[in-house]
This record gives sequence, C-alpha cells and structure tokens, in this order.
Amino acid sequence: MTFQQAIDRAAAKLGDVCDNPKLEAQLLICHACRIEQARLVAHPDDELPAREEEIFEIHCSSRLEGKPFAYITGTKEFWSLELLVNQHVLIPRPETEQLVEIALELIPDGQCLQILDLGTGSGAIAVAIAKERESCSVTATDISKSALKVARQNADRHEVEITLSHSDWFTNLHRARYDVIVSNPPYVSENDPNLDRHVARYEPRLALISGKSGLEHIEQIIKHAGQFLNRQGCLLIEHGFNQGAVVRRLLSQKGFIRIDTYQDLSGQERVSCARAP
Repeated sequence: MTFQQAIDRAAAKLGDVCDNPKLEAQLLICHACRIEQARLVAHPDDELPAREEEIFEIHCSSRLEGKPFAYITGTKEFWSLELLVNQHVLIPRPETEQLVEIALELIPDGQCLQILDLGTGSGAIAVAIAKERESCSVTATDISKSALKVARQNADRHEVEITLSHSDWFTNLHRARYDVIVSNPPYVSENDPNLDRHVARYEPRLALISGKSGLEHIEQIIKHAGQFLNRQGCLLIEHGFNQGAVVRRLLSQKGFIRIDTYQDLSGQERVSCARAP
C-alpha cells in the first residue's frame, strides 16, 4: 500500500470524527512513520512499510473511537510552541491563548515581576509567559504530580525557568506574594449537557469538572487570591462562556476593583481580569 492509498482510505473514515480528515490522516501517517509532511507531498506513491502501516492503523482506530488527536501524537501547539501532552493533562485550547495575551499586556517587557499560574496542567500558560517575559519569575502549581511532570518536560523543552509547586491552589504557597496570578481552572459542571462525550471520556476529570455549579474552583481562587497578590496586583481567570456575570460578582464581593471581562473570538465571555485593592 502506498502513502496516498493509506491516506485516502483513512480519510474516508475519519470524516466522522474530525473536520479535516485528509489532513489528520496525513499527520497521523507522518507520526507513525516519523517523517515530515513534505515527504508525503513529494513522494505520495512510495510504499508504506508494513510495521508503520500497522502503527498507522492503530492510530486511526484510536481516533475513530474518539481519542483526541493530541493524545495520539503526544503534542499540541500552543502560542506557537509545541507542547508535550498526555492523559494526565488537559489539552491546551486556542481560547486560552487569549489569557496569555491579556497577561502579557499587564506585564511590561523588561520588568521583573512575580507571576503565578494556578493549575498549570501541561504548563502551557506558564511556559508561554516565561518565554515572552524572560525577566519575570514564574511559579506554576498543580494538584496533580503527574501533570507537574509534563509541565517540567515542557519547561525544559523550551528552555525556560519555572518554579513548579505541588499545591491544591494556594495551599502550599505559604506567604508568597505575586504581581499577576493567572488561572485556567476547571469550570464545567458535573452534568453539563454541552460537555463533549469524547472530552469527558479521555481528558482528566480533575482538570474539567468543578462540582455541581462549575464554579467551585473559581470561587476558591477568588476567595483566597487577595492574600497572595501585591498591592494593585492582577488576577486573571478563564471561565465558561456563561459564567462572566457570576465571576464579576464574586470578584466584586471580595473587594477586587477595575473588573473587566474579555470575549473570545466567538464573541463569548471567556476571561475576567481584576486588580487587588
């Protein structure tokens, strides 16, 4: 079987689970064969070796069962960085890049500020900020030791200095103070009808679900954040598209000022930002 024949056969099936089946088939075969996509374009009629064909078929079967593409390849691009991911971490989403963008606007280049990323997962936010603001000191926490291992791999992979801490939100941070706290916490309710069944099946529940309301973790962060922020320090939280009003109210109740909510590219409220008084 040639590369092209394998791609065409896989693409005919993958249309049921993705929007661009031909591209995914190409990328899966590249992953199986450990070759660049340009090789496929230049030599589509080359024979697909038997061992690589077997691996490719396994990858396609996993994808057809709904396994996320990033978990099959073990990587996901975020902020133009190729990050390692596995079943212990949430796959970084494009909308979370907005959280990074807003944070960078609040962190002047060249200044040495203390930055905290709560619930870092793969380290996507922390690594992106550390890469863009080399003079800052970045700390990242997670309750999952397995997630912290992935975050360390990504920090090392992109040669950035990040302090990793095993902590349930602020629990193990003691009396540390920060200029900017960012977080993409779990914000999906237990019975959310909008949660994709494949996401629920494959991605870590610990990084997705936040009690019956979907707000339990956000409430914890807002409740304690003021104790860990320097004067006029900023708190940025990513949240669900329908949670903006509640998040603003929670921030106001805890004395935060200059509260703003930013919309994502779909026009949905996605990130709220506030300053400590």
